[in-house]
Amino acid sequence: IAFCNVTVTEYAGVRYRDYYGSPAVMLEAQLTAQEVAEERWGVGQFLRPHVDSPSCTFASYLGAPVVEPEEDEVPYLDAARPLLTEVTQTDRIRGGDPRREGWMARRWKAWQYYTARGYKVGLGGYDGGAVTAACEISGGQALAWFAESPEVAQRLLEVMVAATESLATFDASLRGGTYAGLSYTGDDFSGLLSPEMFRRFAVPCYQRLYAGQERRYMHSELLRAEHLRIARDEVGITEFHGAGCKNLTLAQMQEIMGNAFWTQLTPQEMQELEPDALDERIKELAGCGASHVQLYPGRGTPDRNMEAAIAAAKRECPGGPAW
Repeated sequence: IAFCNVTVTEYAGVRYRDYYGSPAVMLEAQLTAQEVAEERWGVGQFLRPHVDSPSCTFASYLGAPVVEPEEDEVPYLDAARPLLTEVTQTDRIRGGDPRREGWMARRWKAWQYYTARGYKVGLGGYDGGAVTAACEISGGQALAWFAESPEVAQRLLEVMVAATESLATFDASLRGGTYAGLSYTGDDFSGLLSPEMFRRFAVPCYQRLYAGQERRYMHSELLRAEHLRIARDEVGITEFHGAGCKNLTLAQMQEIMGNAFWTQLTPQEMQELEPDALDERIKELAGCGASHVQLYPGRGTPDRNMEAAIAAAKRECPGGPAW
């Protein structure tokens, strides 16, 4: 079960602004949400204390401005003020010390708080999404740059990869180890590239980021079958997180990855489907050959739907809970 910021703040009854504004509030909210999940459905083991921040954190570390709404909404990048407006403006990218730059500085503060209270957590805040990050800091213009200025755009991706490696190296040092490549990448926007451009631009990024790792777990929601085959054959991914992949069928993922892929009951399905329909959907997911079926509740998921989804997963998934 993927419990994240949307459910943690809902179960704990706190606003995003408060949750992200104070490490103490964040930790207390996670512990409260863990208790709620355990008391209601017996699944508190899926929710563990961790340093959290919105998905715009990596882009803000690079220098992109973030909007923190007064309303109870997740902070987001300011699309009206992209960091880059020309492909040659890489000198605007900051990066540098994660203890001081953008929302990474907030993660650092939270890491210190959690560690001081005995929680062994990583810093995180990066996921190897080089194409996604390039699009985020350019307001989407990077997609055109790949076609119009491919060599310069490729250097931009190299900057994204280098920034990721720098963060991962720092994070590894906090855990008492050394950086030896990523075992996970999440790069949703790479599926917006044609398969040929995916091979030219995205694949070298992943090859560099995964170097040294046997487990190569990828999440990318916009891939098509040809992209996934390239990722398997040329990147050597060993698992694919196929959640929300609207351009891939379950049969295609099974044909390409064998059973080395995950499926997911999405937040929209968790909220909108009737319990009987949830049963049928989980039966379909559990029988498609995937290694894991993930439930992903969002804000407003009815309790009866959570109960129905958990019951169906217990009934249909022969392996039982993964944690």
